[in-house]
Order: sequence, then C-alpha cells, then structure tokens
Amino acid sequence: MMMNCDASFKVGADQTLLSQGLIVPVKVDFRKAPHLLIAAPSGAGKTYALRYIMKQLRGVIYLCDFKGVDFISLKGCPRYYKHYDVSEGLTAVYDILHSRMEEPQAQNKPIYLVFDEWTGFINSLPKKDQSEHQSKLSSILMLGRGVGIFVILSLQRADSTNFMNGARDNFANSLGLGRLSRESARMLFPDDTDMIQPKSRGKGYLRTDGRDLTEVVIPQICDLNKTDQLIKQALSF
Repeated sequence: MMMNCDASFKVGADQTLLSQGLIVPVKVDFRKAPHLLIAAPSGAGKTYALRYIMKQLRGVIYLCDFKGVDFISLKGCPRYYKHYDVSEGLTAVYDILHSRMEEPQAQNKPIYLVFDEWTGFINSLPKKDQSEHQSKLSSILMLGRGVGIFVILSLQRADSTNFMNGARDNFANSLGLGRLSRESARMLFPDDTDMIQPKSRGKGYLRTDGRDLTEVVIPQICDLNKTDQLIKQALSF
C-alpha cells in the first residue's frame, strides 16, 4: 500500500539559476521517486549534504556511520550506529520492512536508512558477509517504497560491485558532488557522462527519476548545533 505521508525534501539550490541571482530549491519526493544515491570523493561535501538533507526529514532515521567520525556528535542516539555496528542498523530496517509487509497499514511513518560510506563497509567484510548485507539492502530498495521505507546511501565510488545485480537501479535519485571520477560519473549518469565537469566542494549534479541533469549547490547551514538537534530528534523518538 502506498504511503501517504510527506517524504519530500530539498537537495540544494539550482546552480544555473543561482548564477542569475535566483534562489530556487531543487527538491525530490520519495513517494514518487524513492531512494537517493550520493557519490563524492573525500572532501567534496558529502557529509555536509547528508546533514542538510537529514535535518529536513519528517519521520524516523536510522543512521549508519561506518567511519564513526563525521557524525560522532550524534553518538548516544538510539538509532545511531557506527563502525561494524552499522550491520545492526541495516538489519533493524530490514526487519521493519518485512513486519510492515506482513501487516500493511494505510499510514506508515516514513523510515529513512541513511548509510554513510557503504563502499568502505562492504569492502571490509568477507565475501559471504558481503552478499548477506547486499541482499538486505537490495530488498529494502526494491520493496521499501510501498511501506514507507527509504534509503539515502553515500559512497566515494558508485561501483556496481558494491551492490547485488540490479539493486543500484532502484535509486531513482543520483547526486554526484565535487570532482567525480570518470567511473563514478558513468555509474551515476550513464547517458550524460561527457557532460560532467569537475565541481568545487558542495556543488554537483542531480538526476531525479530519469529527467535531465540539474546542477546543484548545497546551501550553507547557518546553525550546525540546531541542525544536529533536529537530527537527534529523528534518531531518538
């Protein structure tokens, strides 16, 4: 059953219009186009973008922070997982997926699995464990939209080897920031790889639901403490 709750948020501002003096937000709506894949090399503003997005989410967040550094201020929140505990966060959301499918409801509070540094986590596991975790993520990506469960996943390289066959295609939204490698550009934007130009920190490209690329810039977060408080609420209630 399709979720009716609001699952939209701003990814950033339209860079082309901003250069003309117009501030126009670029939004995605997970009810129509679920899941977001973010790829960016180190220092390109990926963590900042995740913070900007998470502070807007209306629902419950499960934050899996493999490095356990960039979001350490959120340590102690009930649904914050770091290092190898991230597997617990993934499994918790996977279990909720099947619980909701067994007992469908007309209204489900949105649940967001935010996983930072998926590639680093997967590549640190033995082969048999890689398959198990990739399978769980694949199920959430394929089945989550109908029961209000969504994935926001970040990595430095969007290599297909980090996903089960076809799973990556379930990301209806792709965001590439900074100086993307040729391989990452091809994986994120296969039809427009030649159009991708190196960008500075916090700037990049967004494709939503197969539409034309939009150049985006992540706005400045004026109050990081307030932002973290909003995220802590979504991690705790």
